[in-house]
Amino acid sequence: MPEDPDDGTYISPGSVLAHDAMSIPDGGAPLTMPTGEPTAKPITYTSWDQELVAVAKTSDPPLRPRDLGRLRAEVIRHIAAHPADESEPADEIKQGLFYLAAESLRTVNALAATDPKPSILWNEELDPAAFIGRTLLLADHVAMPDGVFEVLLRRGTNRSLSRAAVKQLAIAELIETGLVIPVPVGVAMAVNGAGAAALTALDLKDPSLVSWVRDQLIIEGPTAREALFVRVADDLSTVAEKFWLHGHIDAESLTADGRFTTKMLQHYDPGYDYGPWIKQVSDDAVSYYVQRTNERLVTADVFGAEFVSASMFEARLLARNKRGRDSGPAHAAVWADVPQLPDLAGRELVKVIQNEDAVEDLRRQVRASLVTARTPGERTDALTALAHELEGASRRLERTARSDRAWQAAVPAGLGVASLVLGAISGGLLPVAAGALGVAGGIAPYLGARINARREAAYLFVTARRSRR
Repeated sequence: MPEDPDDGTYISPGSVLAHDAMSIPDGGAPLTMPTGEPTAKPITYTSWDQELVAVAKTSDPPLRPRDLGRLRAEVIRHIAAHPADESEPADEIKQGLFYLAAESLRTVNALAATDPKPSILWNEELDPAAFIGRTLLLADHVAMPDGVFEVLLRRGTNRSLSRAAVKQLAIAELIETGLVIPVPVGVAMAVNGAGAAALTALDLKDPSLVSWVRDQLIIEGPTAREALFVRVADDLSTVAEKFWLHGHIDAESLTADGRFTTKMLQHYDPGYDYGPWIKQVSDDAVSYYVQRTNERLVTADVFGAEFVSASMFEARLLARNKRGRDSGPAHAAVWADVPQLPDLAGRELVKVIQNEDAVEDLRRQVRASLVTARTPGERTDALTALAHELEGASRRLERTARSDRAWQAAVPAGLGVASLVLGAISGGLLPVAAGALGVAGGIAPYLGARINARREAAYLFVTARRSRR
């Protein structure tokens, strides 16, 4: 291990645990005995989440997505510019973010009740711009976790709140259009966390499913400071999402009322049998990853959205527990090889989406390409083929546009200008008018062809390339 810094302790050669990262209430923490098998964990949410549920149900009319987006962008810009220090955010900032979250919930609820219902997708993993591009612009709206509000719930400082606001400002253009709507995740658990726990308990009764998830675990450790790092294969995260510390009970600290002191971050003991602890951690990790997926499913359902996972592990888990069998086009599209579109930033993506006729043509072609596809793999292959076909068509469209610009505009328009010159020499209004009509007649085919091209799905890929230049 490297030498510990002043403000933390190395728990692995590449990970430092800050001294203030872990806190235990003065009265101590409750002890949960291991069950010997994976079990569903208690659902957590805050009193603020409960209060938001009540506030969002008031009869106040909801804001339109675009109006909500403009309001949010204005608030977030104000917070990002606020002095960043380690003090607690002012009460007016807390109150403002609380009511902004409530307005977001009202808007999402209204969208879910609209007839016909717009396409609302839920994703917690990808950058929203990349997610929208990978799903072939199928979403009318994307609901995502509100990272700024989450910092507030964790009792963050002005500095951490400002950092979260700056991060959210990276997609300000998508928020302002109403395409992306951040919402507080804990509200979904306050509404139906019991449903997520019930789904998890059902999954953990399936021995084959539990065995499969356990086989996907990648466990590193124990480290020199008795830590275990756990992640799953083929998940989006390339580093451990969870870590566990081994605790040693100090027998001499035991009191009559059952309290004792636990020591952690001790040095690795080569003579100690860590096997039972590793098994216990493995059980916890299986429970965590199964419950994480079910909480995401329930969250999407509460917000009236379709859950689309970008994790290969999670997609396989959904297929095994039969909850991903009837996935829609967006779920197939996220696994397709889509060129150009996923690489766009928020501002560039807005320029692409403004081509409404082309977006509608793309959605029509997506639906048509999936008519004969029966399995998830066939759907993904069909959309990959469509995306590359449109990419090729977009390059032909660019070449045709350059050719049309030279022949349809330059040559006929030049002849019309010659008519104008000759008419002016010979005198009279009639020849001049005829020459002007010649100019319009020469340009009209070019303009008409260009307008028609902009209505085609392939034009979206042309716009994507131009936006990135």
